[in-house]
Amino acid sequence: MPFSFWRPGMIMTEERLNDASMVGAVVFLANRGTSQSIPSGSDTAAQAIQWDTVDMDILGGWSAAQPTRWTAPRSGWWQLAGAVGFDRSTGGNTRECVWYVGGGAISMGRARTFGGTMADVPVTVEARTVPRLLTAGQYVELVPAHNAGTTLTTATGSYRPYISITYVGTA
Repeated sequence: MPFSFWRPGMIMTEERLNDASMVGAVVFLANRGTSQSIPSGSDTAAQAIQWDTVDMDILGGWSAAQPTRWTAPRSGWWQLAGAVGFDRSTGGNTRECVWYVGGGAISMGRARTFGGTMADVPVTVEARTVPRLLTAGQYVELVPAHNAGTTLTTATGSYRPYISITYVGTA
């Protein structure tokens, strides 16, 4: 059965038409173009990626005053996608990234890369692509973690971290 945004008896309104036209649209796209230091240890909101290059923010959910956050401007379903690129290091054996909503890790939101021995090359960890029901005002962050035993920096160039948020539909 094909998906229908409209239900029997619904009246077309400007808001419903806007919602229907936004389904599947990327509303936020940003990346980290310069290195960011990430201390060794488990994930914490304090080390969330600070987005310094915002390519698209059509709903105004990002603010330079809180550069780690994208805040949902309305309640609904959103698809979270992203990645963290770690600069080269042979220390430790784990690199990971975790989706946080409202300051805490979410279920189904952790992605981890293991290596018996880490190669001396940049490593990218793709965040899990997760549909998430958000209420207006809830914010999303992408948080990296690693166990290198020393501070690592995020990679730059084609390995740089990114975040992409797509509107999926109404709640």
